[in-house]
Amino acid sequence: MKKVWIGILIFIAIILFYGLTMHLTLSLNGNQEIELPVFQEYNEQGAKGCYSDIFGFCLFRPEVKINGEVDTNKLGDYYLTYSISFGWYHKKIERKVSVIDLIAPVISAKDKQILTCPGNEDINLEYTAFDNYDQDITDKVVKRIQDKQFIIEVADSSGNRSSLEIPIVYDDDEKPIITLKGNNTVALLKGEKYVEPGYIATDNCLGDITDRVKVTNNIDYEQNGKYQVTYTVSDDLGNTTKVIRTVYVYEKNPDVPIGDKVIYLTFDDGPSNYTGQLLDVLKKYNVKATFFVTGQGNDQFIKRAYEEGHSIGLHTYTHQYNTVYKSVDAYFDDLNKVSDRVKRITGVESKLIRFPGGSSNTVSKFNPGIMTTLAREVELRGYKYFDWNVASGDTGTTNTDKIVNNVIKSLKKGNNVVLQHDTKKYSVEAVSQIIEYGLANGYVFAPLDITSPTVHHTIAN
Repeated sequence: MKKVWIGILIFIAIILFYGLTMHLTLSLNGNQEIELPVFQEYNEQGAKGCYSDIFGFCLFRPEVKINGEVDTNKLGDYYLTYSISFGWYHKKIERKVSVIDLIAPVISAKDKQILTCPGNEDINLEYTAFDNYDQDITDKVVKRIQDKQFIIEVADSSGNRSSLEIPIVYDDDEKPIITLKGNNTVALLKGEKYVEPGYIATDNCLGDITDRVKVTNNIDYEQNGKYQVTYTVSDDLGNTTKVIRTVYVYEKNPDVPIGDKVIYLTFDDGPSNYTGQLLDVLKKYNVKATFFVTGQGNDQFIKRAYEEGHSIGLHTYTHQYNTVYKSVDAYFDDLNKVSDRVKRITGVESKLIRFPGGSSNTVSKFNPGIMTTLAREVELRGYKYFDWNVASGDTGTTNTDKIVNNVIKSLKKGNNVVLQHDTKKYSVEAVSQIIEYGLANGYVFAPLDITSPTVHHTIAN
């Protein structure tokens, strides 16, 4: 029995010896502190534990438990706790993982070089600043100008900094702008003084430089002709602008046509609501014209035109081509109606005519040969027909300036029969400029009559 107790005691002693001499260990795989770039995946390296004897022999590896997590999408320090337990033994160790941002923002600018006015410090530039973590940080940009460089600087929330330098070229090759007040063309009655309508000059760098404008002119107020008022302005770098206003000096049209430069203004398709306005313009310049009238409009305009010395010609009563050119009889039936109207209003029978569409028209081709026949027949019956050799183009454009240019560029020495329509407001508004040009350039204006030189087109039917 004694031996049994001795054996038990020896076993207990052995157990106590091993229990007191064995120990539990825990170590991390990898570093205890790790720095990890933001958005990069975190790979857990783990830890290992061991329950070993006095000789260091690992008798048992307990399971390692890990507490904590790392959010790699968010900057900051994260702590992971590793622990093991065996019996009454416990071990714990900690790892620090820092999610950091080391990438600098990217600054982008639209322009690689800035061209601006000398001395200008107020520079507008399109740019953006973008960070891999903070995203759009354009509003955090700091700008400054130094040594002819436009410098853009920005820092992200982690202190990563970027800068962009854009060279500044101080120069100005843009000319000033002169804007004339009033019309670009002015007409002066002979002896009348020129009154400057005014002007404004602006520069892209200097702003309003109206006070720098130099104005000169070569106007001879006592001599008919075309003259110029010249406006010149320069900026600080010598960029110069010159603008010209044209001035016509003229005399009123003489009562009797003289010379070999004659303009016959003729107006078709009226009268209309614009005929009164036209008569006022003609009266102002003492210019007489010819009206080839129709069956439309107010009788009073025909009466006034006749009483003020203008010629009244016959155009057509209906202006319906299919009716007018159906036959010789149909043409004269239409012509007689408009002739009766003119005689009723003026008391005089007119023998001046203009064919609808002119003698060269092709709208009558549905009746072959009708124009050739009519051209002979009207003369046999005592009429005289007139076409034109200056076309205003007022049936193809509504632009008054273009109508003026169409007439002016077609004028020549000799007889100029101009075709316009007093049914078109924009054509009536062109008459003043046509008259002013003519009077300033030695032309006289006259109405057509039975003795006037004829202008005939080539008959196409």
